[in-house]
Amino acid sequence: MMETTSAGPVPDTGTGRAAVVRRLREGMAASALSFPLTSFHEDGSFDADGYRAYVAERLAAGPGALFPACGTGEFFSLDEDEYRQAVAIAVEETAGRVPVVAGTGYGWAQALRFARIAEEAGADALLVMPHYLTAAPQDGLVAQVERIAAGTRLPLIAYQRGQVAHTAESVRRLARVPGVIGLKDGHSDLDRLQRTVLAAPDDFLFFNGAATAEVQALKTLLTTGLDLVGAAL
Repeated sequence: MMETTSAGPVPDTGTGRAAVVRRLREGMAASALSFPLTSFHEDGSFDADGYRAYVAERLAAGPGALFPACGTGEFFSLDEDEYRQAVAIAVEETAGRVPVVAGTGYGWAQALRFARIAEEAGADALLVMPHYLTAAPQDGLVAQVERIAAGTRLPLIAYQRGQVAHTAESVRRLARVPGVIGLKDGHSDLDRLQRTVLAAPDDFLFFNGAATAEVQALKTLLTTGLDLVGAAL
């Protein structure tokens, strides 16, 4: 379940970089973020009706933003038409109440194909998931995000986990790329993340991925008694 708030996000259809940053920051301050599962039929095809109902149920809980077709939503299992439907349904159901951040990623060419679909479907921003399998030097990690940012008008959130781990200097470079607005962290190295946060500009957004969220939630529970895991699921 997701924690509800007494004051839900105010509808705002501003789509400029500054507007998206502001709305995401306000959404994170007000509530948890929602990463909906994608609904499938037994034959593996996309279940549009089931997905629409599921997204509506998530939105009723009052999230600060909606992240369709990301890792939890099995971006990797969707073809381009199914992805288009998933993002469009998310945009329709939110109706401007909260930002919609669609997943994309893997190779830059594939990422840009899906980014253009997300643009057409009305998404507010993109979460760029890691490329597939292989390790890469820091220059390559930065170049990957730069190439995607240059090919879309949507703001980007870079996602580091698995084989992708940006240094503080790389994040400083990413923050200077037009259109890159934040970083989602899926590692649990809190010391490294703190150094990264200190190196980034004040308007750069940071998002907790599963591993980081769980580590921070446990630390908070032990020191304050506040159960952030129960509040965020």
